[in-house]
Amino acid sequence: MLGKLWPILIGVAVVLAALVAMRPLLPIDETRYLSVAWEMWLSGDPVHLTKNGEMYTHKTPLLFVLINLVWLVTGVSEFAARLVGPACAVAMVAGTALLARRLWPAENLSIRAALILSGFPVFLIYGSATMFDALLALGVLGGIASLWRIGQGRGGWAWFGLALAFGVYAKGPVILVHLIPALLTMPYWAPNPPKAAQIGKGFAGALLIALALIALWLVPTLITATPEFRTELLWTQSAARVAGGMAHDRPFWFLAALLPLLLFPWGWSIRLWRGFSGAWCDPAIKLCTIWATSTLILFSLISGKQAHYLLPAYPALALLFAYASTRAKAGSMAWVALLMVAAGAGAVGTGLIPAKADLAQLAPSWPLTVFAVLCMILALLIWRLPRISGHLLAGAGVALGLHGVIATTGLYAAYDGQALANTLATHEAGGLAVINQEYHAEVNFLARLTTPVALTPDLASLTTWAQAHPNGMIFGRVKENPLTAAPQQVFHFFSQDWGLWPASQAK
Repeated sequence: MLGKLWPILIGVAVVLAALVAMRPLLPIDETRYLSVAWEMWLSGDPVHLTKNGEMYTHKTPLLFVLINLVWLVTGVSEFAARLVGPACAVAMVAGTALLARRLWPAENLSIRAALILSGFPVFLIYGSATMFDALLALGVLGGIASLWRIGQGRGGWAWFGLALAFGVYAKGPVILVHLIPALLTMPYWAPNPPKAAQIGKGFAGALLIALALIALWLVPTLITATPEFRTELLWTQSAARVAGGMAHDRPFWFLAALLPLLLFPWGWSIRLWRGFSGAWCDPAIKLCTIWATSTLILFSLISGKQAHYLLPAYPALALLFAYASTRAKAGSMAWVALLMVAAGAGAVGTGLIPAKADLAQLAPSWPLTVFAVLCMILALLIWRLPRISGHLLAGAGVALGLHGVIATTGLYAAYDGQALANTLATHEAGGLAVINQEYHAEVNFLARLTTPVALTPDLASLTTWAQAHPNGMIFGRVKENPLTAAPQQVFHFFSQDWGLWPASQAK
């Protein structure tokens, strides 16, 4: 199996690396996370995370540590750092194939599952990002594999504890959202389920193992932290995401409304769904269904939600569709979706829809016309080729095509902060202050700043800072500018105008 899997893993790695190369480091998330990793590199401290010099409580340290380990080999490199997330996505494909072999040892579904996962555009796009979800997915895969082993009566609670600890280091306690439903429903899906008392005892042991491993990072962090930091880290972050009041608050139906996009192209095959007929008594099908649907339901109930939060459930979808593909007739309606996208892109590319407002960033228009033609070709491939190969090409083609549009239109420049960062780097010695009401260290890594940027959200604080830094430079979004003077320079970054002002203009 491994011999046949390697070409798939290499192909996925090439596609993911191409996606990284075709887009800039995206604000706010990717720029912020690389800035945190950069400050870890400067401090040499893998325990206490900081962002712009302040303690950073929003995420746990594993991704930042991995980036720093890569930098030990390559030196500080943006592209090398941005390959850490894709490497985790490649490992997701391998893990999904291995799990398929465990779930259905007689079915030979490993290669199918790997190919199907690799054909989801959402997986490819978010898997290529410098984010935590692909890393978290590795912990979820390990946890599901452990639960399957336990459900067969073979033990595995220690491995489950290791998976929990890995998930917490990857993205925090959110791994429980992905794994607890499968744990609680074990009597329903497991081939040889342990008794309730055994499940409780085993989970308690696994939790102790996880907590002991997490304590290696958490205890030193909390001992040296302020009371406010402890509250933020241990409670506010998780509670606020559930109750609301933080970024990404969405209505409960948000993720359900995205399902046609999230499931493309495999979910657009009605015949593929029919392949599940009579399969619901299969223990592995039950487990994967609970894994996928509980993730969707629980994140829909949580106030703070994003589409990429569902990435750890994509292996479950790949496993389910791999099973169904061996029992369903060929045929799909995914070509309809591609023709709809082609019509929209073609209308903008040919000028039938005027490129006004945000659409103006899509100039020049020819890449959209090329993308429209590509979508029509992909629609033909889905119609003519076997389901696995046609859908795989369509999914990868859409992801690459979209990034081709980014790379060849004004979208790249609109989200690229390198020009702004290069200018700021030349003024660091005199001091830098930002006027933004919220600053997420968007340029700290890009400019390789070695000192924090001063936060001056109002004119009084800005004036005080300017008096202490007469040779300093002020920057920030022009629309939040408290100064009366026009900016000395203006850069377009994150689809907004950012200005630069000498400190003398704030006195």
